[in-house]
Amino acid sequence: MGFLSVAPLRPEIVGARVENPGMTALLADPLQTDPVQQVSDGLQQLRESISGLGDGQLQDRLRVVESVSRQAHALGLDLVAEVEARNLAGQAGFGSTKRMLAGILGLSHSEARARVAHAEAVAPRRALTGEALPPHCPATAAGLAAGRIGVGQLRVIAETMATVPDSVSAADREWAEAHLAEWAPRLDPAALGRLATRVLAFLDPDGPEPAADDIPAPSGALRLRDRRRNGGVGFEGWLDGEHGPALRELIERLAMPRPAAEGVPDPRGVEQRQADALVEVCDLARSAEQAPTSAGEPPHLTITMDLNMLIDGIGAAALDYGTFLSAGDARRWACDAKIIPMVLRGDSEPLDVGRAMRTVPTGVRRALIVRDRGCAFPGCGRPPSRCSAHHVRH
Repeated sequence: MGFLSVAPLRPEIVGARVENPGMTALLADPLQTDPVQQVSDGLQQLRESISGLGDGQLQDRLRVVESVSRQAHALGLDLVAEVEARNLAGQAGFGSTKRMLAGILGLSHSEARARVAHAEAVAPRRALTGEALPPHCPATAAGLAAGRIGVGQLRVIAETMATVPDSVSAADREWAEAHLAEWAPRLDPAALGRLATRVLAFLDPDGPEPAADDIPAPSGALRLRDRRRNGGVGFEGWLDGEHGPALRELIERLAMPRPAAEGVPDPRGVEQRQADALVEVCDLARSAEQAPTSAGEPPHLTITMDLNMLIDGIGAAALDYGTFLSAGDARRWACDAKIIPMVLRGDSEPLDVGRAMRTVPTGVRRALIVRDRGCAFPGCGRPPSRCSAHHVRH
C-alpha cells in the first residue's frame, strides 16, 4: 500500500513530509521495516503534526488520509478473499469466513457479511487451475485500490451488480459496472444509489420474473442489531417496490410536524418524527383485533419492578429481553397497563399472585373520550382511536 506516494499533494506538504527524519529514512530504504509498520508509523507522525497544520494543509491531509483509508480497505478485502480461497475459516473451526472475521476482528455479523460480499466483488480471483482471474467488478476494484471510491459507494455498486439478472449480457454488465465506478468518485452513496436504480431499470425494464406459485417472492429483509446500553434496538433492511412505498406513505403521514401550541413549531427533527411515527404504527398494530396472540394475549411487554421503587421513582425495572427500564419510564408505562401484584420471598419465589387490573378500565376510557374528544396535548388532533390514556403525572 503506497502511503508515502499518495497524490496529489500540495508542494509544501510534500516538502514537510520529506524533511521529517523518520519519513526521509523510509523513503530512502522502504524495505527496512515491515510495510504495514511503516504505514502505522507514518500515521502516528501525521497525528502528532495536526495542530501545526494550516487551514489548507489540514484539508489536504484530510483528503490524503481518506484516500489511504480506502486503499487500506481494498487491501483488507484482498486479504479476506485470500482467507476464503484457502478455507482458513474451516481449518480454524469457525465454519465460515464471516464467522471468522466476526471472531478475530470484533465485527458484527452484518459487517462481516458485508466484508465477505465486497471481497467477492472486488478482490482478485483464482480459477480451479490456479490461473489468476480479474475481479467481478474490475473498475470498482481499481477505483477503491486507488483511493477514489469510498466504502459507501462500494456497497451501492456491489449490491446493484448482485441484483442484475442473469439474462443481462456480459457486455451490458460490464458497461453498468464501469459506468457506476466512473461516477462513484463524484457522487455520495445516496446519489449513486439513485443512479444505480436507473441503470437497473435500463438493463431490466421488465423487472424480475414472477416467482412460482409455491415459492413466494421475498417482500424484503429486516435485521435487528444488538441492543444499545439503554436497551434500544437498531435495525436495517429494505422492502420491495410494492411494500416500500406503502410504508413510506404511512410513515410520512404520521411524521407530519405537530405544533406544540398555536404558533409554536414542532421541536422534533425529521428523523425523530419518523421514529415517533414508527412507534405509533407499532402501537396501532398491537391494538388491532387481528394482532397475533401468545397464550391468548395480544403482543405486550412484561415489566417487573419492586413496588417501593415504582412509588419512589428510584431504581430500574426488568424487561423480557434482559434489559432494564428506568423507574420514570416504568411509571409512564404503568399509566395504561395491566398491573399484577405479586408477593415474593427473599429468593424471588412467588408466594401470591394477584389478578390483572387495568389502571385505566374501559369505563374510565369511555369517560375520557367523551370529555376530551381526542388527544388532550396542545396542538395535537389525533382521534380517540389513536390515543392512549395517561395521567398528567405518571
